[in-house]
Amino acid sequence: MELSQITFEASLFHYALLLLGSFMATLTGSLLGIGGGFIILGLLSSLFPISVMIPLLAGVLACIDLSRAIAFRAHLQISIFHCFVIGCVIGVIGGSILFISLPEKVIGTGLGLLILLSLLEPSNLIRWKFKYPFVWIGTIHSFLSSMFGYGGLLQAVLIRTPLGNLQITATLATCFLILELLKVSSYAIGGFDYQPYIGVIVASVCGAIPASIIGKRLAHRVSQKLYRTVQKIIIVLIASNILFKVWA
Repeated sequence: MELSQITFEASLFHYALLLLGSFMATLTGSLLGIGGGFIILGLLSSLFPISVMIPLLAGVLACIDLSRAIAFRAHLQISIFHCFVIGCVIGVIGGSILFISLPEKVIGTGLGLLILLSLLEPSNLIRWKFKYPFVWIGTIHSFLSSMFGYGGLLQAVLIRTPLGNLQITATLATCFLILELLKVSSYAIGGFDYQPYIGVIVASVCGAIPASIIGKRLAHRVSQKLYRTVQKIIIVLIASNILFKVWA
């Protein structure tokens, strides 16, 4: 697949929508540790083709994760972070090469199916018996994320560990910040030009910063029961929209 460039003729409405989407994604991720990426993924997938959306998603998520990583830095689990980053280097290289070589329909279908698979309970199916499991998790997660725009593995593992909410939020944000920066570099080397989309990324930054501040102050008060049901509905809708776009 060629990394085609489609000029985004953005209106004030588009930028306001992107700012609001970034705010909601960052706030959701700050309060619950997970879920924010689905919001921004769904928003970008409605505005851009898959070949543009996936590289652009990496740039937007890097900004969102930077704000969360700074806000929650005191709670970072360093050992998990170091292992995950080692795996990222391997996974991003392999995933980015396949992203460039695969047809858009294959990538869009893979992304939609991966999002739907996130509804499953992987910890009931997988038992990590490897030495340094987060190196393997980082490799697999970053490979899938670089190829399809979504990995989903690290979130599923961390939320089923004894770590507290603030520790999970900090670790996910910092791990994903490095992952997204590596992906941006690999897509740029592969030929994707981020310059036409600087406004999209700036709007995302403007939404992410205040949401991180608010999320940090409210993170102790969140009940997750209702959120889990709403999240499942959002996941099905986003995956269905992506599959419809690539096959319609």
